Amino acid sequence: MKYTWFFFIFMVFPLYASEIKEVEDRWKPFLIESVTINPEKDLWSLYSDKKIHIVNSKKFFLLIKGFPSRPGNPTAQCGAGQEMYADIYRIENKQAVQVQRIMVSSCWRSIEQSSAVNDDFSSISWNEKGVTFEWSGSGVERLKAQLNLDAVSPELVFIP
Repeated sequence: MKYTWFFFIFMVFPLYASEIKEVEDRWKPFLIESVTINPEKDLWSLYSDKKIHIVNSKKFFLLIKGFPSRPGNPTAQCGAGQEMYADIYRIENKQAVQVQRIMVSSCWRSIEQSSAVNDDFSSISWNEKGVTFEWSGSGVERLKAQLNLDAVSPELVFIP
């Protein structure tokens, strides 16, 4: 009986390691620290941990944006799917400056996060050098990369 309850609790309250959550009103401006974020109007989804991350004394934040896979052909393959990107911003003079865009998942290209759950971004994590990403998908068992933000210009390095 106690195993049944244990299973039930995990079904009702799934555990995710990520603090990245969906932004409720994705088209409404919101603040991260003192920077106003004005989301694009064509977003299907928007996720953020709404935190500033310090790398090499510079301030960064990350937004995960979902766009329609095939906006001109909604009845085709992946017509109702999303292409999701992690946009990384640096804060300069209280302004957000986009420094990199990384594809996180794609219905059209059959790529997904290793966490394999739409709103679980635990396969994306911050560290002292920047951000790591982990993918899986069609023909890819596991692919991991580190976006180094401590360099003069951001560099994406794949990790064996």
